[in-house]
Amino acid sequence: MEEGTNRRALFGGLFRERSGDSPLPPAGAPVGVLVTGSGRDVTVRGYGNSVSRFADQPVAAQAEELPYGWTLRPGDLVLLDEPTPGTKVAVVLHRTVTGKVTKVAPDSITVGGQTCRLDPRTVHYEGQSGEPSAKPLAEPLAPGDYVTLECFDNRVEGTLTVHFMRRTGRA
Repeated sequence: MEEGTNRRALFGGLFRERSGDSPLPPAGAPVGVLVTGSGRDVTVRGYGNSVSRFADQPVAAQAEELPYGWTLRPGDLVLLDEPTPGTKVAVVLHRTVTGKVTKVAPDSITVGGQTCRLDPRTVHYEGQSGEPSAKPLAEPLAPGDYVTLECFDNRVEGTLTVHFMRRTGRA
């Protein structure tokens, strides 16, 4: 895969884009921005081309359950799914960043020019391991390593936060 390429899976579809481009789903997708949240109860407003689908009013929904203590934050991009009529679920959008590590700091990692925040809850995988490491990797990431980062996309802060990290090659 080309260094610095980002991918996003959106309900089974795969979108490919260059690092630095705005990673937006298709124009017809019911994309929203989380406005408020308390537990799983959230309020979502339309984002981009999907504003008209929300009738200019925020929509109440249930946030999808996320693993490892993660929760949706105001500004996170979500898709509104309706698994049963009248039941709306806010499904978090992810951005996958894949490439060569250029910089590692205690609270961030830079891959192909894209800086992403790290969090104590970030789950670490080594190679093709199916199980995450309970702690950060035994051999810390270093510039030149190759990784795949699965990130939450927060539009208010303009940040990507890594919740899942896999080292796929060493420097």
